[in-house]
Amino acid sequence: MKIEYHDGETIELDFNEKKHYYTIEGKYAPSVTTILDSIAKPALIPWAANEGAKFFGMNAHKLLGKNPSMTEAEMGKGIRGAFRKTSGSALNVGMAVHKWCEEAILWKLGRGEIPDMPTKWAEAENSINAFREWVKANEVKWLTVEEKVYNRKYNYAGTVDATAIINGEYSVIDFKTSGAIYSAYHLQCSAYAKAIEDMRGKPIDKAYVLRFDKKTGEFESGSSVEIEDNFRAFYGFLVGYNRLKELENRK
Repeated sequence: MKIEYHDGETIELDFNEKKHYYTIEGKYAPSVTTILDSIAKPALIPWAANEGAKFFGMNAHKLLGKNPSMTEAEMGKGIRGAFRKTSGSALNVGMAVHKWCEEAILWKLGRGEIPDMPTKWAEAENSINAFREWVKANEVKWLTVEEKVYNRKYNYAGTVDATAIINGEYSVIDFKTSGAIYSAYHLQCSAYAKAIEDMRGKPIDKAYVLRFDKKTGEFESGSSVEIEDNFRAFYGFLVGYNRLKELENRK
């Protein structure tokens, strides 16, 4: 696909969805999420441990009973992999919510039909209803959805969930179905904002993180106008990422 910039330049961007891999004019460009992957996610460790404990509690009798039907090796494997079943289910819910939001915005932009509610997961329906209430409570004019972006100066790419004019402010929006709004999300949005500024020639006023709770349908909106400060932090991770790549290539 071609990306057009406000100054008339056109760049060819390709995205391998399976590998989450961007190339610009045939050359690799790291994604925003790849650059930020080095940030620790402290909530994930106790969550995974808790899922393992649940697995042990439900299956202890198979190992410790008079007639064991599970070996220690099988128990260990089950404990280590317990979080994957939960995360897989959460991923399905998250994908359903994200897909509905994308299709709903496309419909608003006149590029599709109003999407059906994903009734397979009650959690997804709860999240979508919360999102609809948020839209009603704000003055939202959708501009783009699932847009590929590339920052020419800093050589990184990404996919922006949506941009819109929200209550009169030019805004970038990222959808999340995580357990909380983590600080790294604001760095991610700032990187998207600066890439959009490079493309459009117009700065973003505000960055929104819209979080949908997969279990309860609780909705949380986090926003930041500190885009320049957040981008400086993102740039630090970008410099570190590029340096590590240079060192790896010397091996």
